[in-house]
Amino acid sequence: MASKEKTQKDGLLRAISTDGTIRAVIATTTNLVSEARERHELSFTATAALGRALTAGVLLAPMLLRDGQVALKFHGNGPLGRMMIDASPRGTVRGYVEHPKVELPLNSLGNFDVGSAVGRRGYLHVTIDSGFGAPHTSTVELASGEIGEDVNRYLVTSDQTGSLVVVGVHLTSRGVEAAGGLLVQLLPDHTEETICKIENNITTFGTFTFLMRRGMSLENILQRILAGFEVRPLADVMPIRFHCKCSEDRFVEALKVLPAGELLSMAEEDGQAEGRCQFCNELYLVKKERLLDLAKGQ
Repeated sequence: MASKEKTQKDGLLRAISTDGTIRAVIATTTNLVSEARERHELSFTATAALGRALTAGVLLAPMLLRDGQVALKFHGNGPLGRMMIDASPRGTVRGYVEHPKVELPLNSLGNFDVGSAVGRRGYLHVTIDSGFGAPHTSTVELASGEIGEDVNRYLVTSDQTGSLVVVGVHLTSRGVEAAGGLLVQLLPDHTEETICKIENNITTFGTFTFLMRRGMSLENILQRILAGFEVRPLADVMPIRFHCKCSEDRFVEALKVLPAGELLSMAEEDGQAEGRCQFCNELYLVKKERLLDLAKGQ
């Protein structure tokens, strides 16, 4: 459904400093944000918002889990409405925004006004499902609606440790030209100067998407933003992609719980059943004959 022809592959890299002060997750997400934009027919503002949220999910999942899923639900008072993200530490992520056509003027800095679109009042709900026991949900008030600051507030509140979250989407009339982000979490041996040094690096060397548009690799961007720290990767670069768990079989299974009379009504009046996945906007059609078979099996 979406174009796959991009010059750079999306990827994620996990790293730790040799002095034990920080651990980091860095990712490029240009392709998956572009695919989300096409799938959901997003406005420019909605692309910037959902793209940042998708990137945040990609960064959070391997930081919080070895396996399972992490779900982010942004529910602010802005016109975009609810925004849902579902990510795994295996490099897959999906998501949607309730009102994908919302467009707002640029803010005073000339950037997409994600804060106003999401809303500066509301909540971020983070649900961690490790696959063992009941999922755990934490809720924090939105910090600004700008996504990165909101996720950072969640990390500081839930883990009681300092962190820095940078997520960005560079979007032009040609489409999504760069998207990605960085999550840095402070370890017990950090000093008060650790985050200041990283923030100064970002100010000096440019934003994450600026470095991406210069053609820098994940490893080079990591070294640039974390200049002054000796860091080593924890594994090879992991591919990441927009991936949804929906399927026609799952849609059919959902239809099986409906009463036979309702299935017959769909078959006779509409000639088919239609379902659309919120997360990926994929459309599924079940024809009349299949509906009749399902009704007979009740």
